[in-house]
Amino acid sequence: MSEISIKKQDEVAGAHGETLDRSAYLPATPWLQLLMVCCLFALWGMAGNLNDILIAQFKKGFDLSDTQTALVQSIFFLGYFLVALPAAAVIKRYSYKVAIIIGLCLYAAGCFLFIPAAHAMTYAAFLGCLGVIASGLSFLETSANTYSSLLGTAETSTQRINFSQIFNSVGVIMGVVIGQQLIFNKDDLTHDQLAALPVDVADGIRQQMVSQVVTPYLIIGSILVVLALVFVAVKFPACKPAAKTDAPSQPLSQSLKKLWSIPRFRMGVLSQFLYVGAQVGLWSFTIRFVQLIEHGTSEHSATWWLIATLLCYSAGKVVTTALMKRYSPALLLGIFCSICVVLLVFAVSEKSMVAVVAIMAVNFCMALCWPTNFGLTIKGMGAETQLAGSIVVMSIIGGAVIPLVMGIMSDMNGGDMQFAFSIPLVCFAYVAFFGFWCQRKGV
Repeated sequence: MSEISIKKQDEVAGAHGETLDRSAYLPATPWLQLLMVCCLFALWGMAGNLNDILIAQFKKGFDLSDTQTALVQSIFFLGYFLVALPAAAVIKRYSYKVAIIIGLCLYAAGCFLFIPAAHAMTYAAFLGCLGVIASGLSFLETSANTYSSLLGTAETSTQRINFSQIFNSVGVIMGVVIGQQLIFNKDDLTHDQLAALPVDVADGIRQQMVSQVVTPYLIIGSILVVLALVFVAVKFPACKPAAKTDAPSQPLSQSLKKLWSIPRFRMGVLSQFLYVGAQVGLWSFTIRFVQLIEHGTSEHSATWWLIATLLCYSAGKVVTTALMKRYSPALLLGIFCSICVVLLVFAVSEKSMVAVVAIMAVNFCMALCWPTNFGLTIKGMGAETQLAGSIVVMSIIGGAVIPLVMGIMSDMNGGDMQFAFSIPLVCFAYVAFFGFWCQRKGV
C-alpha cells in the first residue's frame, strides 16, 4: 500500500476521533515465526471442538440434562475470562513468547489431569481439567491473536489474523475427528437403551464411556510439551509499541477508561461476545440438533454432520480470506453475518434435513467473524494493544453464556433444541450491524 493511501486511511480514522498507532507493527512478516504462531490456532481449535464431543459423551455417561452439559462450555470459557488480564500482564512485563510458553504448559497440565479425573469419575473433576486447559488457552489466544496481527504491516493486520484462523479451522476438524474415533464407539448404547438396563449394569457402561475421553487428551498433552520446547529454542521479535519517554506508564484503570471511551472498541467487544456465544452454541448442539431432526441417529453417526459443518467452516475461512484482498473486511463481516441471519430463520422453522443444511451454510458464512471482529476491534490501539487484545479474549465468555441460555431454553421447551437456535440468530444480527458500522466509519 502506498504512503499516500496509508496517510489517507489515518486521516479517515482521525476524523472519527481515533489515531492509529503503527509503532508495534513490523515492516515485513517473519514467516517462520508467523507459521509457528499459526500452529497455536490449530491447537486451541482442537481443544474447543473436543468439547462438542465431551458434551454428547458426558450427557449419557453422567446422565445429564442439556443445561448441565452446557456447563462444559461455561467452565471452559470462564477460564478464558479470568486469565486473559493476567496473560496480558505477562506479555507487557516479559514478551509474547513467554506468554505462549506458559499457555502451552498449562494446556498440557490440564490434559494430563484427565488421568486422576478418570479415577475420580465425577463430572466436577472433568470440569476442573477443562478449567486448567482453558487457562492455558487464554494465554495462547491473548498472545497469538494479537501477535499474529503485529507480525507485519498495520494495513494487512486483519488479513493476517484471518490467514492464521485457517489453521484454527484445521484444528477444529481434527478435534472432532479425534473425538469421534477415540471417544465415541459405534456400538455405544443410546440413552433409552441404558435406561432399560439394570442400574448397576448401566452404571458400569457409563463409566466405560466416560473413561474413553482420556486417551486423546494424553496424546495432545505430549505434543504440547514438545511444542513448548521448540518455542523456547526459536527467537521471536518483540513487537512492542514505541515507548513514550516523556509520559509515565498509565495505571490499568486509566488504560481501561481510555479504551472504553472508543466506540469501536466497546462495540467490538460486544460483537465478539455475541459471536463466540453463537459459534459455541451452534457447535455444542449440532449433534443434538441432527438427532432431533433425524430421530434414531446415534452420536457417532451425527458427528459426521458436525464434521461436514466444520468443513464448510474451513472452506469459508479460505474463501473470505481471499475476498479480503479485494473487499473491506468490515463490509464482508456485515454481508456474511446478514446471510447467517437468513439461514438461521430456515434452520429454526424447517423440520427436515434442510434445517441441517442451513446450519452447514451458516458455518461457511460465519468463518470470518472471530478474526475480523478481533482485528477491527484492536486495530491501531498502540500502547494499549496488549490490553485491548486481552479484553477481546475476555469477551469469549460469551461461549459460556449463550450455550447455557440455549440449554435452558431447550429444557424449558421439552428438549426442543431447534427452537433454541433462534438465540444465535439474534447474535449474528448484531455482528452484521457492527461490520456495516465499521465499514461506514472507514476502519
